[in-house]
Amino acid sequence: MLALRLADLPADALTRIEHDGLKLVVIRSGDRVFAYHDKCPHAFWPLSQGTLHRATLECPGHGWEFDIETGRCLSASSYCLTSVPLTVVEDTVHIASS
Repeated sequence: MLALRLADLPADALTRIEHDGLKLVVIRSGDRVFAYHDKCPHAFWPLSQGTLHRATLECPGHGWEFDIETGRCLSASSYCLTSVPLTVVEDTVHIASS
C-alpha cells in the first residue's frame, strides 16, 4: 500500500507516481482522487504527460479523451483505463500497490 499526503497532490493536475514497479497517474479533482495505470490502453503513451480538461484526461499521443471518474474512453468506447483502488482517509491517500 502506498500512502500520499493529499496536500502533496496538486489540485486539478496529473501526478506521475512509481511504486513497486507500477507506474501510475494520480488525478486530484476537487476533493476527489483517482488513480490509473500510467499508459493509454490504445498506444501505451504515458497519460501523466497528457492534459487535464476539467473531468477529462487527454492522451498526449493521439488526443484520445478519458473520463477521469470512470476511466471510460470518450473517443473510442471499447477502450477504458485500468483503475487502481484507493481510499482517502482524512488527509492521506492510500493507493493499492497491486
